[in-house]
Amino acid sequence: MIGGEMPDWVEDRLPVGGALFEYIAGLVPAGARVLVAGPHDDGLIDALAARTRLTVLVRSQPRAIELDTRGLSVLCGTLAKVTDTDRYDIVVALDGVRRLCSVEGPQLDWVESLQSLHKTLRPGGTLLLAVENELGAHRLVDPSSATAAQGDGDWLPLGEFDTKPGNPTRLAERLVTEGLAVDWLGTLWPFPAAPTLIATPSALRNGPVDALAAATAGAVGRAYANREVLSDPRRLAAAAVRGGLGAELAAGWLVVAHRAPRPMATLNLPAVLFGDGPVVELAADETGTWVRRLVREDPDRETTAATGPLPAGRLLEELLLTACLRHDLPLVRRLLAGWMTALPRSAADNVVVHGDAYAVLDPTVPAQGDVLRQFAHTLLGGGYAHPWPAATDVATLTSLLHGAAGQPGVIADISPAEDEPLPDSRREHDEQLRALRRQVADAASRAQWFEREIERRDRELRKLRLQTAAFSGTVGFRAAKISYGVARKVRNRLRKGLS
Repeated sequence: MIGGEMPDWVEDRLPVGGALFEYIAGLVPAGARVLVAGPHDDGLIDALAARTRLTVLVRSQPRAIELDTRGLSVLCGTLAKVTDTDRYDIVVALDGVRRLCSVEGPQLDWVESLQSLHKTLRPGGTLLLAVENELGAHRLVDPSSATAAQGDGDWLPLGEFDTKPGNPTRLAERLVTEGLAVDWLGTLWPFPAAPTLIATPSALRNGPVDALAAATAGAVGRAYANREVLSDPRRLAAAAVRGGLGAELAAGWLVVAHRAPRPMATLNLPAVLFGDGPVVELAADETGTWVRRLVREDPDRETTAATGPLPAGRLLEELLLTACLRHDLPLVRRLLAGWMTALPRSAADNVVVHGDAYAVLDPTVPAQGDVLRQFAHTLLGGGYAHPWPAATDVATLTSLLHGAAGQPGVIADISPAEDEPLPDSRREHDEQLRALRRQVADAASRAQWFEREIERRDRELRKLRLQTAAFSGTVGFRAAKISYGVARKVRNRLRKGLS
């Protein structure tokens, strides 16, 4: 107990963790003295405890007692009470600095917290620090306010009231100002607490942009399935990477920095890491070709194909959506037919197209069922315009897509509950409402025209009936009617006589 500990306090947000953070923890030099600052996942702590001399700093007393019973060295209290008498080779703060202060002590801002962590480093020590981006894509699509308290642990104002750097360049400059040299900096997607994609800003700018945009969109889409958002985060993430703003709109940044002098053993992290079970490394080889390499296996998944050159090309889902928006039926048929011929079990958000070649982007993703139905669900769920406006349900649109792909066979009967979940986007809902309003307005206009036409014809019919009734009662009309009958009889008799 170092002071500032919080009795009976349990963190209301999950600790940071995940496959990528655990893999990075496994790269820490064996035997090093390590301080883990803040709430971290048990898997990550176990990975560090197995190879290092570990100390954990937490403010929650129940969590400190739990860690202590597991045989770990624990400091329970606030960051402000940590002194520089005990220093460490490596300080790990993957949760950032926001949950290091206690209500029982001074509230340090971001810079003051960084200075406190800096003091705990030995000369040549390394700092692993994660920083959340206040203007990241995860905040831009969040329907809730970025400045409102969303949990019991958010007793400080957010956003513009902090001294946290707002982009990777300022983050690196601040670390240098505090006497730390930056060894490596990466962007975190889709969430800073549990990323499934980590890429350096250089890779996002100068690497395989189309493939990284597709990988980013896929990671964000899986994370936001069935979650309420303002707009589809997949489109935003892909556009940010392709437009050169991936580093500025990432959910957070992970930085590896050291205190002078340069340490003998450094963390060598690749340009790109991705995966939520198996971990795949992506880096350029001697020839400049970007190559995948499986660096951590998952026994529950088949990952033998996760090694080799990264396929080039654009994401199939983006190409199909663009062709549908343009009502380019020949291109839609060509893409669908090529997709079903080459990769009928891979979803459109995991296939890249280069010319006439189709390749799987992430081989660690398991095979899917009816991928055409998934794309139909994406079209309707996202409110995208397509060449078949009469298809307003997933089953009908799936049948049309099968026919366009040259597979007009029997379509499996799947319940809507089995469809792949999508982000619950308000913007897409609004687009659907606008489309429905346009259809309703068009139907109302047609109905009004028919009503006016029927009313006009009713008026003409009433006029004819009045005229008929008026003429049928006169003497001339009756005489003409009798004369017409006599003439008809005479004509019939003459025809009989001639015959």
